[in-house]
Amino acid sequence: MAYKVAIIGAGRIGALLDNPQSPNILNHAHGYNATEGFEIVAFVDRELSKAEAASKCWGGNVFDSIDGLFAKQAIDVVSVCVPDEVHYETLVSLAKRPVKFVFLEKPSVRTPAEAKTIGALYRELPMRVLVNYTRRFVPEIRKIKEAIEDGDFGVFIAETGYYGKGLLHNGSHMVDLLQFLLGDVGEVEKISETSDCYDDDPSVSALLTMRGGGSFFLRHIDSRKFDVFELDLTFELKRVRICELGSVIEEYSVGENDVFKGYRTLNKCAEYSTDHRRAISHAVANIRGNLDHNEPLACTLEESFRAVRTCSRILLGHAG
Repeated sequence: MAYKVAIIGAGRIGALLDNPQSPNILNHAHGYNATEGFEIVAFVDRELSKAEAASKCWGGNVFDSIDGLFAKQAIDVVSVCVPDEVHYETLVSLAKRPVKFVFLEKPSVRTPAEAKTIGALYRELPMRVLVNYTRRFVPEIRKIKEAIEDGDFGVFIAETGYYGKGLLHNGSHMVDLLQFLLGDVGEVEKISETSDCYDDDPSVSALLTMRGGGSFFLRHIDSRKFDVFELDLTFELKRVRICELGSVIEEYSVGENDVFKGYRTLNKCAEYSTDHRRAISHAVANIRGNLDHNEPLACTLEESFRAVRTCSRILLGHAG
């Protein structure tokens, strides 16, 4: 029997970034639609017209409130795709509902105080939560993490990451990926900020020191000029660039320079596409594996709180 799914928030990431014919899987609805064992039965949006547009594309009933949904439907899995500022109230509401699983858009919450409250609430529940820090689900990026942990790249030296559209909304993707690959952030030195997309969520540049050694330059680019998400990692034996929003990886190895004899340089040795444009399908597969076989989750609620707390320190310029 298929798990019954409701998607709360019928905007772009919930339902409308692509359609059933798209070769990419960019939204929650497409992820469930493309994965065996799930049935979309409802969309919820305060703007009912959005829920109706999503239902026309993917099927399911439409509701304008969570109360209305649970008064009419039995639900196993809920996707939370509402704006960042209503994640907290939505999670509080869902904690009272008979739901097996929540697939939550990032950031999970907006402040460490909210993280503390939601963490305490959900630790008492059997409900499971997966947070959509998308790049954690990309197989090629997970292989990079394995290579780092196995010591294949040598000691980490330094890193630069470029992003825009708010430290929490989009920069937390960068912070989570950084901590996923390299561990916790220690010292923080805030450099500058720009309100390029949200008045209450500026994009911030900062110099971060990793507790395991090495430094990271978090650099914001004004998203009114263009969108960017790039990560450049330098180790003693390797350089890795994650670019084109996460869809391409470049690798460079240390070796003799072909032109300048006697120089050891970083020489490009590989460039390959990732499955980033289908990352949500890997996330939904993770949900199915967890529900059916207790497979470990790629990004738990508690892990997502680390990014929230680090972003809060960056915004305030606090040391670790």
